[in-house]
Amino acid sequence: MRIIRWMAAAFSLYSRIPMPHFTWREDDTAHSILFLPLIGAVIGGLVFWINVPARLPLGWGALPAAVRVLLTLLVPILVTGGFHLDGFMDTEDALRSYGSREKKLEILKDPHIGAFAVIGLIRVLLIFAAGVTSLLMDPHTDLRVLGIFSAVFVTARCLSGLTSLMMKKAKKDGMLYEETKGKSRGMLLFLAAELGASILFMLLLHPVRGGFACLAFAVYTAYYCGQMRRAFGGVTGDTAGYFLTSAEAAATAALAISSLFPYV
Repeated sequence: MRIIRWMAAAFSLYSRIPMPHFTWREDDTAHSILFLPLIGAVIGGLVFWINVPARLPLGWGALPAAVRVLLTLLVPILVTGGFHLDGFMDTEDALRSYGSREKKLEILKDPHIGAFAVIGLIRVLLIFAAGVTSLLMDPHTDLRVLGIFSAVFVTARCLSGLTSLMMKKAKKDGMLYEETKGKSRGMLLFLAAELGASILFMLLLHPVRGGFACLAFAVYTAYYCGQMRRAFGGVTGDTAGYFLTSAEAAATAALAISSLFPYV
């Protein structure tokens, strides 16, 4: 019963998918991050379904490619309600302020958006859109590549959860602090197991193209950790959204780029 409550709390916090109403306990919120990758699995499943070739059962591949690209871009926003994009924009504003650490943390709390937030959002969405378009318009994109692309949404959330648990918190309050203050070794191992399963899935589908996506995740995660330590002294809920948005775009672009190599 506790696991069901933790899952329901995760879907209530991180998605717009309706869940049964119940009185939350502190334990429910503290463990909801363990099931964050399930939100990615829902997104990935819908993305896969939209792009399954028409010749297969339930395939939507008969839709024009442009329509499938737009639907693919829309699915993560519809499922999550843009929850992570809000954090991305706040973080982008703070990073581009080039102020002191204290000033950056103040900007993270500011509900208003600035020009840099809008510019940053347009930039990352264009990168993501370019990767999605390249993948879906590529005649060599088969079910294996679609499977890897679907797993990108799961892997990004596994890494978002792990970095949120393992890294120092920039603030001693806020949603992320409350969710992770009771972290345990078991929670880390559970998320690590989910990450390992997602990476293995990508590599088994196509070692080279899956490897490109995994390498992009590894490089970007290392960059993100260093960037957050320098800028904020740690992570917050907003920076977790920033990571999720940027990591998905980076891995999707890397997967698309992998098709350019002759040995793939």
